[in-house]
Amino acid sequence: LIIIIISPKYYSTVTAPPVGQEQDERTFNTVYIHKQLQNEFIQNGSKNFRFIPILFPGAKRCHVPAWLQNTNVYSWPRDRDDILRRLMRVEKYNPPPIGDLPTIVSIPI
Repeated sequence: LIIIIISPKYYSTVTAPPVGQEQDERTFNTVYIHKQLQNEFIQNGSKNFRFIPILFPGAKRCHVPAWLQNTNVYSWPRDRDDILRRLMRVEKYNPPPIGDLPTIVSIPI
């Protein structure tokens, strides 16, 4: 599983055109990793198998990159328990046990 921390600064870094952007190593690494994640998402048929986007305080749903918009987005710290469950692969609700099969009685017509 890969946690993607979403903040306004992250969004502006990965969506800004490369021209005129502050060209430091951290920015290059952030954009490179973002592109790698996006490529994996596309190669998986636009299905999210590994990514957990988490909105940090100050970030809004509009800061989530377009390719992650259709997945479950968590907010920190509000969704802390749900995030931990997702990381531990534990379901929030356990399904009830399967009961006995119903008895089918056929009545001749």
